[in-house]
Amino acid sequence: MKTRIIVTGLLATVIVSSCTVLSFYPLYTEKELVRDDRIIGKWQSLNNKDIFPTSENNTEIDTLIWEISFQDKIWKKRLNNPFDRGSEQIPNKFTYTLNVYDKSMPENKAEFHLHIVKLGDKVFIDLFPEEWQKNNTILAIHLMSVHTFAKIDIGNKLEINWFDSELLQELFDENKIRIKHENNGVYTLLTAKPEELQKFVIKYSNEDKAFSDLMKYTLIKI
Repeated sequence: MKTRIIVTGLLATVIVSSCTVLSFYPLYTEKELVRDDRIIGKWQSLNNKDIFPTSENNTEIDTLIWEISFQDKIWKKRLNNPFDRGSEQIPNKFTYTLNVYDKSMPENKAEFHLHIVKLGDKVFIDLFPEEWQKNNTILAIHLMSVHTFAKIDIGNKLEINWFDSELLQELFDENKIRIKHENNGVYTLLTAKPEELQKFVIKYSNEDKAFSDLMKYTLIKI
């Protein structure tokens, strides 16, 4: 049970499993952001179970629920304070709110800011954690929020494909790309600005091998 709570509370493996590409900066500037309110609603995976890989084992949760909403105003968050949701509200143009949780444990939600990014004829989402269960103060102040991004098709279903960190590392090892990054021996964190990230994403978005087989989702509205 403890493992399941941790996994659900952080949408954990998207961010900590190294299955997908992690970025210090977002994929977008404001000019690439779009609204597509077809994404709003409650969604779940077509699979009956969702398997999340971790560094030690595979964790099965019942059904992963994605609740996506849009508010006219959002909180402006103060920097360097993981416990503060913000002191003022500002008009919202493009920021969706995503809550992810195990259907059997709706109280353990992970909240993200979700942005829809249009690059050429392709559409992507950028996720950034807004709030999660912080049961340990020391742990919370050591956590650093990062961006993850995926290719998405929005319609009656949501088809979501996250970029594969293994491919990224292969490209670095073979000196095929020179995008700015840092590697601490465990994780590779992209540190390139949005314009450079976009070039990388556009270049590889047509290649199936660019996306993680473990992080492909087909979601249906419920």
